[in-house]
Amino acid sequence: MIATESTLMNSTSQSFLAEAVMWHAELLDGGILKVRIDRRDKSANALSKGMLEELERLIAEIRRDAAVHGVMFLSGKPGSFIVGADVTEMKSMSGGAEAAELSKLGQRVFELLETLHVPTVALISGACLGGGLEFAMSCRYRVADDHAKTLLGLPEVKLGLIPGWGGTVRLPKLVGLVDSLPMILTGRLLSGWQARSKGLVHDMVPVEALPLVGADLLRNVIKVGTASALFKRPKRSLIARLTESIPPLRNYAFGKAEGKVRHETKGNYPAPLAAIEVLRSGFGQPPSIGFAAESAAIGRLADDPVTRECLRLFFLQEDAKRPAELADIATQPISNGAVLGAGAMGAGIALLMAQKGIWTRLKDIKPEFLAKGIANVRKWVKGDVQRKKVTPLQASDTLDRLRPTTDFSGFKQTDLVIEAIVESLPIKQQVFRDLAEATSPTTVLATNTSSLLVTEIAAGVPHPERIVGLHFFNPPLQMPLVEVIRTEQTSLTALATAFALTQRLGKTAVIVKDCPGFLVNRLLAPYMNEAGWLLLEVSDPLEIDRAAVAFGLPMGPLELTDLVGLEVAQHVAANMHAAYGERMRPSPLWDALKELSTNDPTTAKSLLIGKGSQKQLNPAVHRAIEKVRQSGTYTVPGGTPTREEMTHRMIFPIINEAARCLDERIVSKREDLDLAMVFGTGFAPFRGGPMRHAENFGFAKIVEILDKLANGRPRLAPSDALKRL
Repeated sequence: MIATESTLMNSTSQSFLAEAVMWHAELLDGGILKVRIDRRDKSANALSKGMLEELERLIAEIRRDAAVHGVMFLSGKPGSFIVGADVTEMKSMSGGAEAAELSKLGQRVFELLETLHVPTVALISGACLGGGLEFAMSCRYRVADDHAKTLLGLPEVKLGLIPGWGGTVRLPKLVGLVDSLPMILTGRLLSGWQARSKGLVHDMVPVEALPLVGADLLRNVIKVGTASALFKRPKRSLIARLTESIPPLRNYAFGKAEGKVRHETKGNYPAPLAAIEVLRSGFGQPPSIGFAAESAAIGRLADDPVTRECLRLFFLQEDAKRPAELADIATQPISNGAVLGAGAMGAGIALLMAQKGIWTRLKDIKPEFLAKGIANVRKWVKGDVQRKKVTPLQASDTLDRLRPTTDFSGFKQTDLVIEAIVESLPIKQQVFRDLAEATSPTTVLATNTSSLLVTEIAAGVPHPERIVGLHFFNPPLQMPLVEVIRTEQTSLTALATAFALTQRLGKTAVIVKDCPGFLVNRLLAPYMNEAGWLLLEVSDPLEIDRAAVAFGLPMGPLELTDLVGLEVAQHVAANMHAAYGERMRPSPLWDALKELSTNDPTTAKSLLIGKGSQKQLNPAVHRAIEKVRQSGTYTVPGGTPTREEMTHRMIFPIINEAARCLDERIVSKREDLDLAMVFGTGFAPFRGGPMRHAENFGFAKIVEILDKLANGRPRLAPSDALKRL
């Protein structure tokens, strides 16, 4: 019998857990218990200790009730299934022992669910993460829908933890050891389609069919005892099966995973290494052994300082979604948008908007530029389909929402426009004057500039109160941070609307007062610039990057300079010097390199050449260094700097400039500085960000060190703002 909407609505008068907070059960015809997961005290379903205990009571009732022949779990929260454990409980925990006990509670409850005498199915729509996926894996069957928000994964490692409710035991059994390793060690999330292809879920169905399919599945199982005939399980590769079954190959896989983790994390993050040890000890063993290893690891990690910093960043990220200054401000709805400029940045932003259901016009001045931008979008979308991140239908819908144009037709209907054209003030000013005529007076106009003042771009434009900055980082599809720039004239409505767009696009946003470089580039400028001064002093130039990476940055300043481009870096350095004076004076090396480039454009296009162990300083840079040294224009104060001094000279100026930003109210609080630098630059998350690092290191100690370093280097002198912290 195929379930229909009417058969699903028929229910008996019997109730389960009448005072339920999260697990709302209703017995339907045929003995199917429909459990709606809808935590009353939260906007999303999160599993706390109390919610686990409530589930345990529900399972006990199901065991006692002979009328129940099958159970289906579905969410009452639009856009999410269960988002994971209620991490707010971690704040009030006394320590690792309490965390380990919570782990054991979840393991026990989910084992009771797993061993229920009746079939169970988790009907997954929306985010099914962490403890939510561990819950779903404890059900006998799992069906996901094709909604774009349906994502499954175990992201605990990003919080400095590991799965603690049986995830390290059940995931390898379902998808295999080879596929489970990257999910557990990196927190990688899967779409419903990807989860189906790996065997994590039994089926993927259209959103509207999910409850009907769940009821139909249970009725079939109740009737014939199994649903194996309904699903074709994906077959694991021969290599994957051999890796799991042959101990030497299994040990090799664990060793390779450990080597990769150590290389990528430099040993700064204990959670992925702990996960490997738990998997190593539990794989192929009775579940109790894996569970015990899990809870023990959770106890150790809960007491680790790195975990505390990762959790703090998570809470900062959550708090940043609701800035206090916009708490009571109404936003304009965004149904139609536009992006000017079809380069990599503009095309990427346009794709982000189209993916989130916004009808988006992509404009460029030349058809060939537009064609290239659309070709890039199609390539990116095709890649998503090939990786099963989206379905072909979702990809087609996204592309249908994107409308290329070389004129302003249709712009009167746009709610928000983002400009992402060439970094030229006169050109941007003219474009914004054109936009003011082409759009409605209520259309929010945003610029993606990274080096110009939004205030200057808005000069002379009618209704400047609707102009705001939206500084996406490159590449916009991957980078999580957006700086939302407010000028003195920006209205709170425009600011709130622009901020709301960043949240819809899934970004972490920080509101920043308009100033040269905004926040992230302003803080990075002294870090990048100091590398140029250090190149004149060190005997081994590569030690500069090694020092930065050892501190916890994803790459050193030399590699970062090459990534953004030497010419761009020189241009930014000049702009920062013009804006902020002597403390941002560029190293004379940059002028020497520019002169070399002018005389021979083929020589000094990058600081480094070669890759990996073959990486070395460009010989042209060596020549420029020698030229500066011999010119007598720069005298090295003191001897060759140690790695510790190099680290202090690169990192402490970031903190020094951050203190000035706080003093000038560029951001409202020091936590914004940490959030922006971690998500905009990858600044050592395990240290919590620059200001958190300064708190732990000691502001007074930093001032003392900068005072000493400033001898012969006045640019490094501690600011009054830093001294006041």
